[in-house]
Order: sequence, then structure tokens, then C-alpha cells
Amino acid sequence: MGRLKTGLQRHALRVLMPILRRVPTPVSAVVIDGLGWINYRLVPGNTAIYERAVRRGREELGEDWDDQVVARRLASGLVHWRSRDRLLDGLTDSQALGCFEVEGREHLEAAYAQKRGVILLGNHFGSHLHPTHWMYREGYPLRLFMERPRNVSRYLSEQFRTDGALGQEKLFISRRSTPTEAAGSILRAMRILNAGMVLQIASDVRWQGSHTAPGHFLGSTYLFSTTWVILAAMTGAPVVPTFCRPDGRGRYHLEFLPSFRVPADTPRNGQATHFVQRGLDAVAEQVRRYPDQSNDYFTWPKPEIGLNRVA
Repeated sequence: MGRLKTGLQRHALRVLMPILRRVPTPVSAVVIDGLGWINYRLVPGNTAIYERAVRRGREELGEDWDDQVVARRLASGLVHWRSRDRLLDGLTDSQALGCFEVEGREHLEAAYAQKRGVILLGNHFGSHLHPTHWMYREGYPLRLFMERPRNVSRYLSEQFRTDGALGQEKLFISRRSTPTEAAGSILRAMRILNAGMVLQIASDVRWQGSHTAPGHFLGSTYLFSTTWVILAAMTGAPVVPTFCRPDGRGRYHLEFLPSFRVPADTPRNGQATHFVQRGLDAVAEQVRRYPDQSNDYFTWPKPEIGLNRVA
């Protein structure tokens, strides 16, 4: 497939970010869109790579979108993705929250009111760290069960500096963790949920080894982590899927879907694959509707031979 040349773009973001945080949000959105256009049109080789990736996504999803139009918008979507939540740095809570249009908050509130903890089921679609930022600004007791995000706002970095049994510092995970370390992380995550807190975890994490199940996503079958399924089954915490995307005018559309539960016997009866697929299907539906927010999904490498399509 070939790799997009993004070094110049990352450098431009580092240089421009202090300026972008000081200008009105519609202006910063225009600048980010322009960086996407430069990366798509002027960086040698990138136009063909973007269009090839979008064509692959269109064919795998069976859609009929215009490859060139989507590829151009995807280039800007990727700049938004790489900027993470840094454009919200330096804002007051009121100013930052004013950048969000929220849909389905009642689903989050209803799940949280049950006092059994909440699994906030995230992903790598669109502005995937903005739900985290919004949750902290709104005062929810949130913890992340994932690898430590890089290049995030100073605000998020400060929220991560909590220690102790229910702190964030020791909850970040690593692909290099030993089985003992991984088991310890799951126990800490269970304590978070049993304390009635919100645990954010992604549904689309490709993984190897134990606690995995096959899932069909965008034309291929991969192994995905089932950790979120196990945690939901063991704690009884309701699962609330969430998605976020920029609107192109400096604001973000944040959506919470209706909650659901994972039965306690799911890890034992072989039904984890069903819930993994349910999470992936929700992501795929967002990609169908907003392919320009698919980030790097269309450039995922094809899986190793041996995985069969999930029914």
C-alpha cells in the first residue's frame, strides 16, 4: 500500500499549534483543512496513496462514494486526528465544552446512574480523544484502559497524573506487558468499575495472544482484544459506545449510543466474538457515513492467512 509522508505535516502542527490555539476555532479549522490539502496535493506520492486507500475502503464496504472527493477530505481528517485534543488547551471548562455538540447524553447519564460503573466503548474513528477531554471537563470520574496517548493537550496530561489504587498512572497498558502484568491491569480496571467510575476502552484494538477473538472489519478478519467484553461480563457494568468527529467549523459532534450489557457467562460460552463483532459493526457504520473520518483504517495491513470470515 505504501506509507503516507507525514513528517512535514507533524512538524507544521508542532509549529502552528500555539498559534492555532489563539485564533477563533473556525479559523483553526480552515488552517487544518489547508494542511490536509497540502499533504494530499503537494507531497509527492500522497495523492495516489490516499486515493488507493479510499478505493480499498469503498470496495470493501460496497459503497459508491467519489474516491477523489473522499481522499481529499480524508487528508484533512487525518490532520484533525493527529492534532488530537491540543486545540482545546488553554480554554476554560465553559469554553471547551462550548466546542461540543452532544447527542445521546441521556444514554450516558442513565448508565452512570446505575452506580455499577460504566464502560465507555471508544474506538479510533474521528476525533477519538475528544470524548475523553469532554468527560474530564464535565467532571466524570474517568479512567482510560489503553496505551498512554501521545501528543495530547497539557490538560489531558494533567488528568492522567493520578496515582493510588484508583489512579490512572498504573492503568495504562503496554503491548510488551507480561501475562502477570496484564492480569494485574485487568484487576485494577475491575476496581475502577466496582467503584462506580467510568472506564474508557477501545473496541477496535487488534491484538495477539490470550483474550482475543476474530472480528470482521472492512473486508478482512483480524484478531481483536476481548478485554472490554470480559470486564463488562465480570462487573455487570453497562457499555456505552461513543463516537466523535469534527464538523469542519471548529466544533465537534459527540455522540453516545444506547447502553447494553454483556451477560456474565459470555467469556465461558464462547460468545465474546459476538460482542466484539457488535462493537466493530458500530464503527464500520460510522465509517460508511463519514469515510473522511476513517483515519488509518483503510491502510490497515491485510491479516495473516488463517483467519476465516466471521459470520
